[in-house]
Amino acid sequence: MKRTATFKIAAATVLTGLVMTGCGANNAQLGSTTGAVLGGVIGNQFGKGNGKTAAIIAGTVIGSAIGGNIGRNMDAQDRQYVNNAVYSGQQTSWQNPTTGHSYTATPGQVYNTTTPQGQQTVCRPVTVVGFVDGQQQNIQMNACRDNNGQWRSTQ
Repeated sequence: MKRTATFKIAAATVLTGLVMTGCGANNAQLGSTTGAVLGGVIGNQFGKGNGKTAAIIAGTVIGSAIGGNIGRNMDAQDRQYVNNAVYSGQQTSWQNPTTGHSYTATPGQVYNTTTPQGQQTVCRPVTVVGFVDGQQQNIQMNACRDNNGQWRSTQ
């Protein structure tokens, strides 16, 4: 049941992204929408009881804000570099040839934690420092392994 719901949400996220791209959506809109959907999914996984609705709403709002900020300045190539840093655990620096923006993604040490549902998971903090149009931007996030062992942004 849980896998079916997760698959449907993932399919909806991909479909939304394709529709928005076809409608001329920019990276900020796509990032915001994707962040909202994924934030809602994460809120659903971590909320329980009467607080589940609040966790879903909070996850959606936070995910939308973070996704919009990242999407506004980072394209697919930049996000792939961040993903590589999270998976490898190694600091990665790059300059985007299309935008000219430069970034450094620094993953922290992994740590074990327990979700509100009592499941054990592994997480790591990630700091992304970007220089966009001559101004430094700092993005603090966490990534945790999901049930399939994939790293997912949690904030």
